[in-house]
Amino acid sequence: MGRAKEIIKSAVFGATALPPVYQTLRRRALRSDPISILCFHTLGADDDQMDAYTVFPEARFRELIDLLRPDYDFVTLDDALDGPGTGRPQLVLTFDDGDVGLYTRLLPILRAEALPVLAYIATGQIAAQSPYWFDRIVNALQGPGERQIDLTSQGLGRWTIGPQHGPVRCARIAKILELMKSVPPDARPKVVEDILAQAAPITPPAYPLAPMSLDQLREFADCEHVTVGAHSHCHNVLDQIPLEQAADSIARSRALLQEWTGQDVRHFCYPNGNHTAALHQEIMRQGFASATVLDNHLTPRDQNRAELSRINVGRFANFQRLRLRLAGI
Repeated sequence: MGRAKEIIKSAVFGATALPPVYQTLRRRALRSDPISILCFHTLGADDDQMDAYTVFPEARFRELIDLLRPDYDFVTLDDALDGPGTGRPQLVLTFDDGDVGLYTRLLPILRAEALPVLAYIATGQIAAQSPYWFDRIVNALQGPGERQIDLTSQGLGRWTIGPQHGPVRCARIAKILELMKSVPPDARPKVVEDILAQAAPITPPAYPLAPMSLDQLREFADCEHVTVGAHSHCHNVLDQIPLEQAADSIARSRALLQEWTGQDVRHFCYPNGNHTAALHQEIMRQGFASATVLDNHLTPRDQNRAELSRINVGRFANFQRLRLRLAGI
């Protein structure tokens, strides 16, 4: 049954990707002039076997920009929301967290291509100069060989990671991270240390996930094509912690970013995309102009600005499927 479903799905995908069909669907989806917002996390080396959903190869990013440029104007989120319009579909590029790849790999592209981006920076890892728990796990599960990760005592299952590189290992690591987000924040550090112990001996990746230094962040933010947004200080899933604690984390990230970069931080991004009506109200109360989620939809012009839609783009993204998603399919 599953195989038949995949065959049907593939056939439908192939049919809708045909130029005449695709153009018809795209015109229909863009008739109301929605905003397209893409979500990335960081860029990585083209030759690095980093099986992490969040690490998008630099060459593939350049290829994607070249693919989209004929059909879209790349704009800031401020211009997309309140600008005069360009007469063409508008697309906003966003990056989450604040990984060092934004400085080493993205910044040269922005300078060379005059490409506007909105970078949502989670400030806790910048202040501590230590990766968040999820990046520590990703780093630990790279490298050669096979690892058995037994989390049955925590109700999170048993996992085989490796020995193969590629989408399968990437998906398994992503599943572990997703399950870890259900662990209460105060209990999570113990589970993280358990995973790291089972992953040993750890072979460090050539380009591990790590936060920008404060000096790197300042230089990155000083680029005229970069808008800085807040992404909380704790990077907890905000609907899993008390609202007062979430509000403090949101406000703290904004205050630190304004102090560090000198920018007026007007936009926010919910960690993991989790949001509630109470968080919407808090975002507006704190005076943000917008907040974004991750629901893989286009953003209608009349959408609540406290929950603007974004389309997630991961390491092994299929460009044809992404183009269909941008056509509202």
